[in-house]
Amino acid sequence: MQVNRRTLFSSAIATAATLAVPGIIGLAQEATPEPGSVATPGYGIARVRQHPTAELAQAVYPDVMSQFLPPTAAVPGYAGYIFAFDDADPAVTINITLLADATAADAANAVAQDYVQGMDPRLMPETSLAEQGEIRIFQSTERPRTELPPLLTGCHITMRHRLNAPDTDIEGVIAAAADGFGPIIRDMNGYVLYGWMHTNGGRVSFNIWETVAQLEAGNEAVAAFVADNPVITSEGETLVHNGVIGYSDIFGRN
Repeated sequence: MQVNRRTLFSSAIATAATLAVPGIIGLAQEATPEPGSVATPGYGIARVRQHPTAELAQAVYPDVMSQFLPPTAAVPGYAGYIFAFDDADPAVTINITLLADATAADAANAVAQDYVQGMDPRLMPETSLAEQGEIRIFQSTERPRTELPPLLTGCHITMRHRLNAPDTDIEGVIAAAADGFGPIIRDMNGYVLYGWMHTNGGRVSFNIWETVAQLEAGNEAVAAFVADNPVITSEGETLVHNGVIGYSDIFGRN
């Protein structure tokens, strides 16, 4: 089962009533500016969840939208949320929460803990990746929001987690990514967003594109750039998840 725009449609119907209730989601997003002038969040939380089955991964989606997201969006410093379904394993979901700073992240983590404690046990996932840290790069498309899919539903995301090698010049990596790689993908067709998070001992990066073909072209650009820039070092296997977005309010909802 591959998750795509069509399979997301059934989940979208399930959440439509929730999303239509005024003020239930996006409480901190009422006056979000257009892409290109979006304020850079200062902190991010990245999670990869393994659900028992693909059907339960779909079932948890409306629960997250109705029970987890409203109190998270009410946290002072909330800056956006991404929920995506993994392409390789539809029982896996990808979640990114964007916040102003570490204090806001602590509050968001407290909300998440409360949510998990109240979950139906049948929906309880295992967390295969749990990282958080300072956002060092957040480069969005300059196209107006009206030219992007609403809530980025159906857009495609790649999230990578790398561990730093002992000799990693992390500031050099960030400079190379921001000044060298960022401009390359910013001009590619279908580009939506590039983000880079500095975690404890590693980093998490994420790219968003409109179509899977554009995502694949972006991933090829990533591989070529890393190969040509020896400053970008890491150790161990890079954990890569490609997925399709079910919901994102990083550019606001209104």
